[in-house]
This record gives sequence, C-alpha cells and structure tokens, in this order.
Amino acid sequence: MSLTKCFLIPVFFAATLAAADSQVATGMNAFTTATYKQLAPGGANLILSPFNAATALTMALAGARGTTASQMQSVLHIHYDASYPAALDSVFTSVTTAANSGGNQLHSANGLWVQKGFSIVPAFQNTLATHFHAPPSPVDFQSDPDGARAEINRWTEQHTNDKIQNLFPAGSLNIRTRLVLTSAIYFYGKWQDPFSAARTKPAPFTLATGATTEANFMNQTVRTGYAETPDSQLLEMQYAGSGIVFDVLLPKTTGGLSPLESSLTTERLTAWLAGISPREVRISLPRFRAESQFSLSGALSAMGMPAAFTPQADFSGIEPKRSLSISDVVHKAFIDVAEEGTEAAAATGVIMALTSAPQPQPPVVFRADHPFLFLIRDTKSGVILFIGRLTSPR
Repeated sequence: MSLTKCFLIPVFFAATLAAADSQVATGMNAFTTATYKQLAPGGANLILSPFNAATALTMALAGARGTTASQMQSVLHIHYDASYPAALDSVFTSVTTAANSGGNQLHSANGLWVQKGFSIVPAFQNTLATHFHAPPSPVDFQSDPDGARAEINRWTEQHTNDKIQNLFPAGSLNIRTRLVLTSAIYFYGKWQDPFSAARTKPAPFTLATGATTEANFMNQTVRTGYAETPDSQLLEMQYAGSGIVFDVLLPKTTGGLSPLESSLTTERLTAWLAGISPREVRISLPRFRAESQFSLSGALSAMGMPAAFTPQADFSGIEPKRSLSISDVVHKAFIDVAEEGTEAAAATGVIMALTSAPQPQPPVVFRADHPFLFLIRDTKSGVILFIGRLTSPR
C-alpha cells in the first residue's frame, strides 16, 4: 500500500481542544521528535513533516492487526481505536477551517488507489472514505505500473502546487503493488509582520565547520515571540490572522546545533516553547529554500515497527488473506522562507505490495547567522506540522 501525503500549513486561533484532540497532538509531537532524531545524523539541510508521515501511516494502521498494529501504535505514540480516525480528522479540520484567511492558503486532499479487481475489507474502505475523505480509485498496477505511478505523481503535484514532484520514482511501484494511499497538503502563509525586501542584505553565514558562506539576510525590528534557554535563543513569528507560527531555535554558539538536536525531546521542546513571550526583537534571518527526500523504512523499523515490512505483516483489516506488507515508506518535503512569508509542502508514500507585557526593554538581537533548527506549528492544537534545520543557506 502506498500512502502519499502532501502538506499545507494553515493559520489560525481557536478554543480549547477536546481531550481526544489533545491526545492526537501529544502523540504526533512525540513521533515528530523521535523521527527527527532518527534522521538528524549528517550535516545537510533537513525538512520533513512528521505530521504528514504520521497521518499517512495512520491510514495504513487502520488496516493493521496483531503485532503489526501494536508496533505501529507504539512508534506513532498513539492508542488506536475506532474513535482515533475521527479525532485525527477533527484536529486537521479545525486547523484547515480557519487557514484560508489573511491571504493564506491551505489545500489538502487524500486518495486511495487500488488495483483493479483487488478486494479490500469494507470497514477499511469506509474508514478511509469517512475520516480521510479518500474513496477508492481503481488503477492497474499489474498491467501498467508506470502508468499508475505517473497518474498518482500527477495527482500529488496538483495538490501541492507542483512543489512535490516525482514522489514515486521509476521502479518504485510494480506488478506486485496493490494499494497506494495518498494524502496531499500545501501551505502558503504570509507573515503577520512581513520583511521589507529593501532591507535584505548579503552577509556571512558561518557553517558548523567554521567556514563561511554568503547569505541574503532579511532584517527587521518588531515585537514578536522570544525566549532563551541557557544554550539557545527562540524566535517565534506569526502568520497573518492565524495561530500558525514559525519558530527558530538558534544555538548561542556556531557548533551548538548538534548538541541541541541530541537533547531534543518532546518534553524539553514543550517547556522551551512555553517560555515564549512578546519582546522587541531585532531580527536577521536568512532567506532560504530547502528540500529533502527520504526512504523512512529503515528509520521506522529502528524506531520499533519492523513487522510491517516483513512477510509476517498483518494487514488483515485491509484484506483478510494477510498477503500485504509495506515495501517502502517514502517522504519528500519542501520549504521556502522569504520576505513575504513561507511556502511549504510534504508528501509521504507508504507502498503496500504482496508479501514477498513587561517594562520596556531594549530590542533583543536575534541574528541567525549559523546553523539552526526550525518548526512550523499550530498553537491551538500544539501540533508541529513541519520540522527542519538550516545548516547552509546556499
């Protein structure tokens, strides 16, 4: 089965979450920090949407049973029962409902692509149609896998404003593929306080090695969210008319990103973000674009769900013969941070095949001229939608 998800990020404020919705957010963020730490080794720029990946995996989890299901629940940090898909749908709906305001855009869609003539359990089909809004679409993986792949890739591109292209590369779907689940999301958010392009200036950005490269720094002084830990500065900028924010965690030393990543836990991140309050901040932030692509199979197995990738996988909630296993999980994400706002998208594919107000203070200086970690998150639910790092702006 293949799940694809492209992600658009919304913008809004809202009321207190129901308990079930709060549990969704808690599990999502635990999965976020765990996944990020699995993928963090190495020095390249990084962007991913664990929220997107978790939603895609939850679509597969709806048909998992036995050890396969329990391992997936453990990795996703959730208790999956009949109420969970509705709770997940509620969180996403509340985020997206208020997103398309203030010049912001949020577009999302899901799909279920099934081999023609392949029978799936009605309850699974109903769950995806009702809570993921993904009725089945017949394709022919057996006779024309490349044609099916091209059709699903086109669908993904259309629902991510062409930012996620060729999610499934040549050969990734074959005659043994039986299901592909797709979910697409695209986000464009305008800053509440946009930067003036006239104030963008080139300046040095120091790499973790100590070498420097030139970057175009956006500059402004504005009252915005700010906090400090002993080792880092935290900046929070809002998107217009919303509760969606962009957080930057900037180590106080050039080589501080790796220790920050190593210490990252959901509890610490929550505590750091809770300390944010309005301050006058003199901001210098590099304008940047980043794109990442991964196979998540190894990371997910290492995190504790190896059974889903073996001939012993139990997806009998999709088809009772237990003939399906996950052959790969692919993820691709994109972000563009500029003077007017942020554009972001992500896609996940799970391929299933046959088994085989204080006193006035002087402005704080926040100059992001060395590697940092960043988030895009919804302050109402607390869900982190994207997480990444910038190690080089070029």
